[in-house]
Amino acid sequence: MVKDSHCVSLIIPTIERATLEQCLVALRQQTRPPDEIIVLKDPTRRGAAWARNEGIRQAHGDLIAFIDDDCIPPPDWLERLISAIDKYGAAGAGGPLRETDRLLFHIRQRYPSSTEEQIDTAGFAGNGANIIYRRSWIETLAQQDGFMFNEAFKQLGSEDWEFVWRLRHCGGTMTFVPVPVQHLRRETPQSFLRRQFTRGKGIAFFFKIQRRAHSQIAPHQSLVWGDHQAAPRAHWLAALWQKAIGPFDSHNFPSLRDFWLFWLGEKLQGLGFVWGLLTLQVPEHCIPNSVRAYRGNKP
Repeated sequence: MVKDSHCVSLIIPTIERATLEQCLVALRQQTRPPDEIIVLKDPTRRGAAWARNEGIRQAHGDLIAFIDDDCIPPPDWLERLISAIDKYGAAGAGGPLRETDRLLFHIRQRYPSSTEEQIDTAGFAGNGANIIYRRSWIETLAQQDGFMFNEAFKQLGSEDWEFVWRLRHCGGTMTFVPVPVQHLRRETPQSFLRRQFTRGKGIAFFFKIQRRAHSQIAPHQSLVWGDHQAAPRAHWLAALWQKAIGPFDSHNFPSLRDFWLFWLGEKLQGLGFVWGLLTLQVPEHCIPNSVRAYRGNKP
Protein backbone atom coordinates (compact mmCIF):
# COMPACT_ATOMS: atom_id res chain seq x y z
CA MET A 1 0.00 0.00 0.00
CA VAL A 2 1.24 3.49 -0.90
CA LYS A 3 1.81 5.65 2.20
CA ASP A 4 0.56 9.21 2.56
CA SER A 5 -0.78 11.37 5.35
CA HIS A 6 -4.40 11.45 4.19
CA CYS A 7 -7.63 9.82 5.23
CA VAL A 8 -9.53 9.18 2.00
CA SER A 9 -13.28 8.69 1.83
CA LEU A 10 -14.63 7.21 -1.41
CA ILE A 11 -18.30 7.90 -2.22
CA ILE A 12 -20.29 5.89 -4.76
CA PRO A 13 -23.80 7.12 -5.64
CA THR A 14 -25.79 4.16 -6.90
CA ILE A 15 -29.15 3.22 -8.31
CA GLU A 16 -28.07 -0.38 -7.61
CA ARG A 17 -26.76 -1.23 -11.04
CA ALA A 18 -25.43 -4.76 -11.49
CA THR A 19 -21.97 -3.28 -12.15
CA LEU A 20 -21.61 -1.96 -8.58
CA GLU A 21 -19.87 -5.13 -7.38
CA GLN A 22 -17.31 -4.90 -10.19
CA CYS A 23 -16.56 -1.35 -9.10
CA LEU A 24 -16.10 -2.43 -5.47
CA VAL A 25 -13.76 -5.26 -6.46
CA ALA A 26 -11.58 -2.82 -8.41
CA LEU A 27 -11.49 -0.43 -5.44
CA ARG A 28 -10.28 -3.20 -3.14
CA GLN A 29 -7.41 -3.84 -5.56
CA GLN A 30 -6.10 -0.25 -5.50
CA THR A 31 -2.40 0.31 -4.85
CA ARG A 32 -3.63 2.95 -2.41
CA PRO A 33 -7.05 1.73 -1.18
CA PRO A 34 -9.56 4.23 0.22
CA ASP A 35 -9.79 4.39 4.01
CA GLU A 36 -13.56 4.13 3.82
CA ILE A 37 -16.08 3.40 1.07
CA ILE A 38 -19.55 4.91 1.34
CA VAL A 39 -22.20 3.53 -1.00
CA LEU A 40 -25.20 5.83 -1.26
CA LYS A 41 -28.32 4.16 -2.60
CA ASP A 42 -30.77 6.42 -4.41
CA PRO A 43 -33.78 4.23 -5.29
CA THR A 44 -36.15 7.19 -5.56
CA ARG A 45 -33.84 9.02 -7.98
CA ARG A 46 -33.23 12.15 -5.94
CA GLY A 47 -30.12 12.70 -8.04
CA ALA A 48 -26.36 12.40 -7.88
CA ALA A 49 -26.00 15.76 -6.10
CA TRP A 50 -28.15 14.54 -3.21
CA ALA A 51 -26.16 11.29 -2.97
CA ARG A 52 -22.82 13.10 -3.04
CA ASN A 53 -23.91 15.55 -0.35
CA GLU A 54 -25.21 12.76 1.86
CA GLY A 55 -21.96 10.86 1.37
CA ILE A 56 -19.90 13.90 2.34
CA ARG A 57 -21.93 14.28 5.54
CA GLN A 58 -21.13 10.66 6.45
CA ALA A 59 -17.47 10.80 5.42
CA HIS A 60 -14.53 11.18 7.82
CA GLY A 61 -11.71 11.80 5.33
CA ASP A 62 -9.79 14.98 4.59
CA LEU A 63 -9.91 13.90 0.93
CA ILE A 64 -13.25 13.00 -0.65
CA ALA A 65 -13.18 10.93 -3.84
CA PHE A 66 -16.11 10.07 -6.12
CA ILE A 67 -16.76 7.36 -8.66
CA ASP A 68 -19.96 6.01 -10.24
CA ASP A 69 -21.37 2.53 -9.83
CA ASP A 70 -20.81 1.70 -13.51
CA CYS A 71 -17.11 2.63 -13.54
CA ILE A 72 -14.01 0.46 -13.08
CA PRO A 73 -10.83 2.29 -12.01
CA PRO A 74 -7.33 1.01 -12.85
CA PRO A 75 -5.24 -0.20 -9.87
CA ASP A 76 -3.25 3.06 -9.56
CA TRP A 77 -6.27 5.35 -9.93
CA LEU A 78 -6.58 6.66 -6.39
CA GLU A 79 -2.82 6.77 -5.87
CA ARG A 80 -2.39 9.04 -8.90
CA LEU A 81 -5.24 11.39 -7.94
CA ILE A 82 -3.84 11.80 -4.43
CA SER A 83 -0.32 12.35 -5.75
CA ALA A 84 -1.54 15.07 -8.13
CA ILE A 85 -3.63 16.93 -5.56
CA ASP A 86 -0.59 17.03 -3.26
CA LYS A 87 1.94 17.84 -5.98
CA TYR A 88 0.06 20.93 -7.16
CA GLY A 89 -1.57 21.94 -3.88
CA ALA A 90 -4.86 21.79 -5.74
CA ALA A 91 -8.41 21.88 -4.44
CA GLY A 92 -9.23 18.85 -6.55
CA ALA A 93 -7.96 16.43 -9.17
CA GLY A 94 -9.85 14.47 -11.79
CA GLY A 95 -9.54 12.45 -14.94
CA PRO A 96 -11.47 11.20 -17.98
CA LEU A 97 -13.69 8.23 -18.75
CA ARG A 98 -12.83 5.43 -21.16
CA GLU A 99 -16.08 4.42 -22.81
CA THR A 100 -16.82 0.76 -23.50
CA ASP A 101 -19.99 1.52 -25.47
CA ARG A 102 -19.10 1.86 -29.16
CA LEU A 103 -21.23 4.93 -29.81
CA LEU A 104 -20.10 6.78 -26.67
CA PHE A 105 -16.46 5.92 -27.39
CA HIS A 106 -16.52 7.50 -30.83
CA ILE A 107 -18.44 10.55 -29.61
CA ARG A 108 -15.84 11.15 -26.89
CA GLN A 109 -13.02 10.68 -29.41
CA ARG A 110 -14.27 13.70 -31.36
CA TYR A 111 -12.81 15.90 -28.59
CA PRO A 112 -10.16 13.84 -26.79
CA SER A 113 -8.80 15.10 -23.47
CA SER A 114 -5.16 15.86 -22.79
CA THR A 115 -2.64 13.07 -22.21
CA GLU A 116 -0.53 15.16 -19.83
CA GLU A 117 -0.97 15.79 -16.12
CA GLN A 118 -1.44 19.53 -15.60
CA ILE A 119 -3.04 22.34 -13.69
CA ASP A 120 -6.42 22.39 -15.37
CA THR A 121 -7.29 25.68 -17.02
CA ALA A 122 -9.28 24.12 -19.86
CA GLY A 123 -12.07 22.47 -17.89
CA PHE A 124 -10.88 18.87 -18.46
CA ALA A 125 -11.41 17.90 -14.80
CA GLY A 126 -14.93 17.87 -13.43
CA ASN A 127 -16.55 14.53 -14.22
CA GLY A 128 -18.03 13.23 -10.96
CA ALA A 129 -17.20 9.64 -11.88
CA ASN A 130 -13.44 10.28 -11.65
CA ILE A 131 -12.52 12.99 -9.17
CA ILE A 132 -11.19 13.82 -5.71
CA TYR A 133 -11.49 16.99 -3.60
CA ARG A 134 -10.00 18.36 -0.41
CA ARG A 135 -12.70 18.40 2.20
CA SER A 136 -11.63 21.88 3.28
CA TRP A 137 -12.60 23.25 -0.14
CA ILE A 138 -15.97 21.50 -0.07
CA GLU A 139 -16.60 23.14 3.30
CA THR A 140 -15.55 26.51 1.88
CA LEU A 141 -18.24 26.25 -0.79
CA ALA A 142 -20.82 25.12 1.77
CA GLN A 143 -20.01 28.13 3.93
CA GLN A 144 -20.09 30.57 1.01
CA ASP A 145 -23.18 29.27 -0.79
CA GLY A 146 -25.16 27.36 1.83
CA PHE A 147 -24.89 24.12 -0.15
CA MET A 148 -22.26 21.71 -1.44
CA PHE A 149 -23.44 20.04 -4.67
CA ASN A 150 -26.52 21.80 -6.02
CA GLU A 151 -29.45 19.43 -5.50
CA ALA A 152 -31.74 21.56 -7.66
CA PHE A 153 -30.19 19.84 -10.70
CA LYS A 154 -31.84 16.55 -9.61
CA GLN A 155 -31.74 14.28 -12.71
CA LEU A 156 -30.60 16.97 -15.15
CA GLY A 157 -26.86 16.38 -14.79
CA SER A 158 -24.19 19.13 -14.99
CA GLU A 159 -24.08 19.47 -11.19
CA ASP A 160 -20.43 18.27 -11.23
CA TRP A 161 -19.31 21.02 -13.60
CA GLU A 162 -21.31 23.61 -11.66
CA PHE A 163 -19.49 22.55 -8.49
CA VAL A 164 -16.04 22.99 -10.08
CA TRP A 165 -17.15 26.33 -11.57
CA ARG A 166 -18.00 27.63 -8.09
CA LEU A 167 -14.74 26.22 -6.74
CA ARG A 168 -12.77 28.30 -9.22
CA HIS A 169 -14.58 31.46 -8.09
CA CYS A 170 -13.43 30.79 -4.54
CA GLY A 171 -9.81 30.56 -5.72
CA GLY A 172 -9.53 26.78 -5.95
CA THR A 173 -7.48 25.17 -8.71
CA MET A 174 -8.07 21.80 -10.33
CA THR A 175 -5.52 19.30 -11.62
CA PHE A 176 -6.18 17.09 -14.62
CA VAL A 177 -4.75 13.57 -14.30
CA PRO A 178 -4.83 11.40 -17.46
CA VAL A 179 -5.86 8.24 -15.59
CA PRO A 180 -9.15 7.09 -17.14
CA VAL A 181 -11.73 4.92 -15.44
CA GLN A 182 -13.54 2.39 -17.57
CA HIS A 183 -17.19 3.33 -18.09
CA LEU A 184 -19.46 0.30 -18.48
CA ARG A 185 -22.62 2.10 -19.55
CA ARG A 186 -24.36 0.53 -22.53
CA GLU A 187 -26.69 2.73 -24.54
CA THR A 188 -29.70 1.72 -26.58
CA PRO A 189 -30.82 4.23 -29.21
CA GLN A 190 -33.78 5.12 -27.00
CA SER A 191 -31.73 5.63 -23.83
CA PHE A 192 -29.11 7.66 -25.67
CA LEU A 193 -31.67 10.03 -27.20
CA ARG A 194 -33.48 10.47 -23.87
CA ARG A 195 -30.18 11.23 -22.16
CA GLN A 196 -29.26 13.81 -24.80
CA PHE A 197 -32.54 15.67 -24.34
CA THR A 198 -32.10 15.65 -20.57
CA ARG A 199 -28.49 16.76 -20.91
CA GLY A 200 -29.63 19.73 -22.98
CA LYS A 201 -32.02 20.75 -20.19
CA GLY A 202 -29.24 20.42 -17.62
CA ILE A 203 -26.94 22.66 -19.66
CA ALA A 204 -29.74 25.22 -19.95
CA PHE A 205 -30.29 25.18 -16.17
CA PHE A 206 -26.57 25.74 -15.57
CA PHE A 207 -26.49 28.43 -18.27
CA LYS A 208 -29.30 30.34 -16.56
CA ILE A 209 -27.47 30.16 -13.22
CA GLN A 210 -24.25 31.42 -14.82
CA ARG A 211 -26.01 34.33 -16.54
CA ARG A 212 -27.93 35.43 -13.45
CA ALA A 213 -24.72 35.30 -11.39
CA HIS A 214 -22.88 37.47 -13.98
CA SER A 215 -19.91 35.11 -13.82
CA GLN A 216 -16.66 36.05 -15.52
CA ILE A 217 -15.30 32.49 -15.49
CA ALA A 218 -16.31 29.96 -18.14
CA PRO A 219 -16.90 26.45 -16.76
CA HIS A 220 -15.06 24.93 -19.72
CA GLN A 221 -14.58 25.53 -23.42
CA SER A 222 -17.73 24.90 -25.47
CA LEU A 223 -20.18 26.55 -27.82
CA VAL A 224 -22.26 27.71 -24.85
CA TRP A 225 -19.41 28.98 -22.66
CA GLY A 226 -16.99 30.12 -25.35
CA ASP A 227 -13.26 30.36 -24.70
CA HIS A 228 -12.39 29.01 -21.25
CA GLN A 229 -9.74 31.72 -20.82
CA ALA A 230 -12.12 34.60 -21.38
CA ALA A 231 -15.43 35.78 -19.99
CA PRO A 232 -18.20 33.37 -21.04
CA ARG A 233 -19.53 34.26 -24.47
CA ALA A 234 -21.77 31.89 -26.37
CA HIS A 235 -21.10 31.18 -30.06
CA TRP A 236 -24.73 31.08 -31.12
CA LEU A 237 -24.23 30.73 -34.87
CA ALA A 238 -21.85 27.80 -34.42
CA ALA A 239 -24.25 26.27 -31.90
CA LEU A 240 -27.16 26.65 -34.33
CA TRP A 241 -25.18 24.86 -37.03
CA GLN A 242 -24.05 22.07 -34.69
CA LYS A 243 -27.42 21.42 -33.07
CA ALA A 244 -29.88 22.25 -35.84
CA ILE A 245 -28.11 21.31 -39.08
CA GLY A 246 -24.69 19.64 -38.75
CA PRO A 247 -22.27 18.21 -38.01
CA PHE A 248 -21.49 15.91 -40.94
CA ASP A 249 -18.29 14.16 -39.81
CA SER A 250 -19.51 10.64 -40.52
CA HIS A 251 -15.88 9.55 -41.06
CA ASN A 252 -15.40 9.68 -37.27
CA PHE A 253 -17.90 6.85 -36.76
CA PRO A 254 -17.59 3.14 -37.61
CA SER A 255 -21.00 3.01 -39.28
CA LEU A 256 -23.58 5.35 -40.74
CA ARG A 257 -26.07 4.05 -38.20
CA ASP A 258 -23.86 5.28 -35.35
CA PHE A 259 -23.31 8.62 -37.06
CA TRP A 260 -26.99 9.29 -37.65
CA LEU A 261 -27.82 8.32 -34.08
CA PHE A 262 -25.20 10.80 -32.87
CA TRP A 263 -26.54 13.42 -35.32
CA LEU A 264 -30.11 12.99 -34.04
CA GLY A 265 -28.81 13.15 -30.46
CA GLU A 266 -27.28 16.55 -31.20
CA LYS A 267 -30.67 17.78 -32.37
CA LEU A 268 -32.40 16.49 -29.25
CA GLN A 269 -29.75 18.02 -27.01
CA GLY A 270 -30.30 21.37 -28.71
CA LEU A 271 -34.06 20.97 -28.34
CA GLY A 272 -33.58 20.11 -24.66
CA PHE A 273 -31.50 23.26 -24.21
CA VAL A 274 -34.19 25.46 -25.77
CA TRP A 275 -36.89 23.67 -23.78
CA GLY A 276 -34.90 24.24 -20.59
CA LEU A 277 -34.43 27.94 -21.33
CA LEU A 278 -38.17 28.32 -21.83
CA THR A 279 -39.49 26.19 -18.97
CA LEU A 280 -36.94 25.75 -16.18
CA GLN A 281 -36.99 28.19 -13.29
CA VAL A 282 -33.85 28.82 -11.25
CA PRO A 283 -34.61 29.34 -7.55
CA GLU A 284 -32.93 32.34 -5.97
CA HIS A 285 -30.94 30.17 -3.56
CA CYS A 286 -29.24 28.49 -6.55
CA ILE A 287 -27.42 31.71 -7.47
CA PRO A 288 -24.19 31.12 -5.53
CA ASN A 289 -22.74 33.77 -3.24
CA SER A 290 -19.25 32.55 -4.14
CA VAL A 291 -19.88 33.80 -7.68
CA ARG A 292 -21.73 36.96 -6.69
CA ALA A 293 -18.80 37.96 -4.49
CA TYR A 294 -16.31 37.49 -7.33
CA ARG A 295 -14.69 40.74 -8.45
CA GLY A 296 -12.95 39.77 -11.66
CA ASN A 297 -9.52 38.47 -10.59
CA LYS A 298 -9.40 34.98 -12.00
CA PRO A 299 -7.98 32.38 -9.60
